[in-house]
Amino acid sequence: MTTVDAPVRKEDRLNYMDVLRGFAVMAIFIVNIKAMAAPFAFYSNATLWTGDNDQLIATIQSFLVDNKWRTNFTALFGAGLVLITAKSMEAGADASTRLRKRLFWLLIFGLFHLLFIWLGDILTIYALTGFLAMMFRNKSAASLAVWAFACLILGGIWSSGMTMSMPFIPDMGPTFWGTNPEILKLEMDANLGGIIEQTLWRLQSSFGMILFFFVLGGFWLLTLGIMLAGMALFKAGFLKGEWSALSYLILAVIALGTSWGLEYYRHEVIEEAGWTFESYSFQAPAMTLAGLLGGFGYASLVGLLLKSGLRFSPVAAVGRMAFTNYIACSLIGTTIAYGHAGAQFGSLTLQQLMLIVGGTFVAMLIWSPLWLAVFRFGPIEWLWRSLTYGKLQPFLK
Repeated sequence: MTTVDAPVRKEDRLNYMDVLRGFAVMAIFIVNIKAMAAPFAFYSNATLWTGDNDQLIATIQSFLVDNKWRTNFTALFGAGLVLITAKSMEAGADASTRLRKRLFWLLIFGLFHLLFIWLGDILTIYALTGFLAMMFRNKSAASLAVWAFACLILGGIWSSGMTMSMPFIPDMGPTFWGTNPEILKLEMDANLGGIIEQTLWRLQSSFGMILFFFVLGGFWLLTLGIMLAGMALFKAGFLKGEWSALSYLILAVIALGTSWGLEYYRHEVIEEAGWTFESYSFQAPAMTLAGLLGGFGYASLVGLLLKSGLRFSPVAAVGRMAFTNYIACSLIGTTIAYGHAGAQFGSLTLQQLMLIVGGTFVAMLIWSPLWLAVFRFGPIEWLWRSLTYGKLQPFLK
């Protein structure tokens, strides 16, 4: 690695992490677009989709994507805190100051994204949790594993308990499950309105979402646990691609098999109950565990594929520009759906949304390598690093 306190250069990057991050940022768009182009209730309640095969697509998404690739995205964020710390310490710089600046600017970006682009922002949560996670970055892999396990258990119980209690909270069911036409209309009218109406809706909704789900709902502790797990897996060599192909194969089979088994059980229970909000909420523990195991399983599968000789260079480029591509996905989804542009909010079927996602994937896999052939970073990555280091970073190669 370099001994200069500066952003990580291409030759210092870990291909495994870039590839995994690239797959994660693409997969997340598969499910995020549902909440960009339709009321938030459509994200969870598959029965709200009425197009041909839309409910089947929503079920497949639940099995393959929901909570799983976001888990990897979160774990990689934690691993990044360790990587930046090591690089700063090698250069003799103050790692704590560097990380605090990095997280502060991420919080600013996240709040802007949350309030002015899309309500489903994850960056704000990463920044706030990152201030806690950075305090653990110098611990050993074994110690991090213990802390991660404790946070995941407690956070899983806390967040699942909150979700299971939602049916007993007045008006929560009709709001979250989309069974109140008046609430659906309010969201439709806001997002089909102009930029001012959209922004006012996000201002009104964002505080409640962060307070209820992130703080009171225990999502912060679950997120912290995943970040610490990412730190532990990085220090243990797993997220560097250093484990054997056999190890990755065994872990992928066990983790994905268990995750999909839990998803099958969960969907059978919900289906048998007639897709009620209560049946969905009471399966929160299975959903949480399936997400954690699924994420680990996919990370193992990527490790196996890379050990087999596959390079996934375009996917790695998407991962190197993950921040830019994440924001680009939000802009694409909301521009198509919201009233200031395409005004298709609530009008598109899930099949049509998947066509948009597929087209976006193709575009990302083309524009990311082309951009990085000329520039050192994605545009938002460059701005973030320049703000973090307090000076404009080299942009052109």
